[in-house]
Amino acid sequence: MRAAAIIVAGGRGTRMKASVNKIFLEVGGRPILEWSLQLFERCPGVEQVVVVASAADVAACNSLKSRFPKVSRVVPGGDLRHRSEFAGIAALSARIDAGEVQTVLVHDAVRPFASADLVKRLLVGMAKVQACIPGLPMPPSTAVVERATVVGYPANLYAVQTPQVADATWLLEAHNKAARAGYLGTDTASVIEWAGGLVRVIAGEEGNIKITTPADLNRANIIAARL
Repeated sequence: MRAAAIIVAGGRGTRMKASVNKIFLEVGGRPILEWSLQLFERCPGVEQVVVVASAADVAACNSLKSRFPKVSRVVPGGDLRHRSEFAGIAALSARIDAGEVQTVLVHDAVRPFASADLVKRLLVGMAKVQACIPGLPMPPSTAVVERATVVGYPANLYAVQTPQVADATWLLEAHNKAARAGYLGTDTASVIEWAGGLVRVIAGEEGNIKITTPADLNRANIIAARL
């Protein structure tokens, strides 16, 4: 199973209120983006990495290639996560069509603590499905609220994480179909499911947090200090 990874790093990070893109803020003494790059450098099943960055950050991300040789391309992303993911898929399309990339992992750059074990379990979980994603069950106290009123406590809700893994051909075709139909997914799994594919959910990791706010950054530094 020949795999490639796409790291989506094109968000503006407005909620962080930082002077630079949050992917360059430091956690545990190194930029957030470098944690994800190191993850895939150390995963033997991943042969190459595409980084999707904002246009303003492409040059800075390209400068990392010398230290992370699996990074084959850095491409500019879109105004939405869906379009940024599509840009990464498009960068791999020739290799996917040639059968040189069979599986694609899509990861948010601002989830620095996903583990190599999680990647391994996701790849194993791809058997007989078109995608496999990590998730954690939401607490039973999670409520649906409409107009400031609780209207229900739904069961079987999960908070999904990344990396999300998909069959490369399925993902490319799903994104092409979505582009023609004007569909915008929230993540990789939503695009696969919309196109009719099966998505398996496996156990995620408590420490696999997404850094969005200054409070998240503080929490990330606490986690990094324990590693």
